[in-house]
Amino acid sequence: MNKSTIVASIIGLCAATANAQAIYDYLSEKAPEAYKYNEYYYQRASHFAELPVDSDDIIILGNSLSDNGRWNEAFDDANIKNRGIISDVVQGISDRLELVTKGKPKKIFLLIGVNDVSHHLTPDSITTAVEKLIVKIKQQTPTTEIYLQSWLPINNDFKRYKNMIGKEMVIFHGNVMLEQVARRQGVTWINLFPAFADKEMKLPKHLTNDGLHLNDAGYRIWCQEIAKYINPDVQFNPNDLYPIDGEDIVLVGNQLIGGAEWHELLGNANVKARNSWADVVDGLPSLAKSVAQKAPKKIVLLPSYNGKNLEKGHNLSGAFNADSIVAYVDQAIKNIKEVSPNTEIVLQSLIPVNSTYEKYADFKGSAKKVKAANKKLQKLAKKHNIQWVDVYPAMIDENGDLKAEFTNDGFKLMGKGYTAWGNVLKTVIK
Repeated sequence: MNKSTIVASIIGLCAATANAQAIYDYLSEKAPEAYKYNEYYYQRASHFAELPVDSDDIIILGNSLSDNGRWNEAFDDANIKNRGIISDVVQGISDRLELVTKGKPKKIFLLIGVNDVSHHLTPDSITTAVEKLIVKIKQQTPTTEIYLQSWLPINNDFKRYKNMIGKEMVIFHGNVMLEQVARRQGVTWINLFPAFADKEMKLPKHLTNDGLHLNDAGYRIWCQEIAKYINPDVQFNPNDLYPIDGEDIVLVGNQLIGGAEWHELLGNANVKARNSWADVVDGLPSLAKSVAQKAPKKIVLLPSYNGKNLEKGHNLSGAFNADSIVAYVDQAIKNIKEVSPNTEIVLQSLIPVNSTYEKYADFKGSAKKVKAANKKLQKLAKKHNIQWVDVYPAMIDENGDLKAEFTNDGFKLMGKGYTAWGNVLKTVIK
């Protein structure tokens, strides 16, 4: 495979930010050919660097399809660990491989290469790279059982991913070659394609909302296909692939909640996360209500800021209104109490933002305002007689900004940021 071709095609190719440098240096030291990826790659990879892997673990390794699954919940097994990264490519897995293989896991389930297809690489070049990756896994952890999974069909009727238009036969031929790779390398081949293909060899619309990624119905099929290799005795809930029950502690909030493997970070198999994909607070009441309907033992709420452009989403504003934030959180708490009065509620403080990043520049000088908002939230916790946990002091620098080593985009967290946050939460989650 031509190196310049790969470099040109990597998703989010950019110069690594200074705050991503630590994990990049680590990856480069372990793999001198390491490239520079998008911000999310470094957020997840640095988080994985903080989490242990051992010989009892089963690793789900891949791109967004792996990343988006709640595998430990579906199989009710804390030793199943998600090591997926949205947008990842074969080279990206190779560059971060030692974060997985150093623990000599029991099994690795590998699904990778679809993003390489979207970069217009040939089936031959991609599958050659996958075979080199498998050889590398075998060299680094000879006792690990390897399961190579096929690529799933796509559905271009959605017209969502322009780089996948006309790639149906690339997927088909790539799977033929991947099966040959599995045979040559003596690893277990799992052909997922037939279970996901309709009569036209497309990914059915009831399993996806964009033609590429899966909804819960899709993940149920995937879990059923690999169950015999993970745990043949597992029984999936026909109505809820990711059940919540009265023993569970559920973290509820925005994308910051969604970026971590909390059950690993907090060392508690009953810890689960439910987040919206927006970064603002307006969706918290409805999300909290939906979780409360499952009557978990405890709900831990993370409020966020207002957005200055809510209809576009994901746009935090330093001109946030503290009273509005408190009002949304107040409604979330009321919703939980109404739906599940026996559920314990914990309210967290706002997480700071780093205003040195251009897109969060309007947060500059807002430290006092954030502190004031947190005081109002603390009073709200007292009013409702719920537990308050102040994460803010562990996350700030001397200027009241999110610590530089905790972020590479000003808001989302790197591994050390999640670890610092998790250390605070351990005082209320046991």
